[in-house]
Amino acid sequence: MVGEKRGKTTNVFGKIFGKDEEEDSNAPAGVPAGWKPPSKPSSEPSTKPSSSDSKPTAEPTVKKYGGFTEKEAKYMDVSWSKLPSSARKAAELIGFNERQWDEHEWIDIDDYGWWDLDDEQKKACETLGWDHASWDHKYEHHSWEEMPPHVQNAVEKLGWNQEKWDDDWDVPIWHKGWDELSKEEQRCCHVMGYYVHTW
Repeated sequence: MVGEKRGKTTNVFGKIFGKDEEEDSNAPAGVPAGWKPPSKPSSEPSTKPSSSDSKPTAEPTVKKYGGFTEKEAKYMDVSWSKLPSSARKAAELIGFNERQWDEHEWIDIDDYGWWDLDDEQKKACETLGWDHASWDHKYEHHSWEEMPPHVQNAVEKLGWNQEKWDDDWDVPIWHKGWDELSKEEQRCCHVMGYYVHTW
């Protein structure tokens, strides 16, 4: 029994099984009714990679202990095993090994002024977050306006403001020993260029 419906020829069995004769007309000769050509494989991957599959960045950007990056704090509270590869290479170039770094030892380069460093050493120090001001005099010879914003932020957290800094006021933090400083205060000192041996 064959009937007409919207210009297509549909048989009873096609209605029962949801198949039109038109579909079967694409089958090669000798192939049973109901044959369908294989579907083409999709060029798109079945699943998209999740964000967790992405590669980590070479330099950490997480801020902690007062809102400073590891580089701004000279990587001083980062253990050797957690240093980014670029920072570890820089530390090795200026003379550190794992034990010296993790134990915050004084090494030969600590006796050098910024202008005593060769170009390669300066570049390594810059990779670790140092500049001339933090290396030589911890920004003490800079006015408030001359300091980078992250250093102003650190100095403010330690008790200064623009007036106190520019007028060379004494603040209570100066009367604390290194071990009396909180972790956040130590990190602010790192930003300025101080650490356990120079505080």
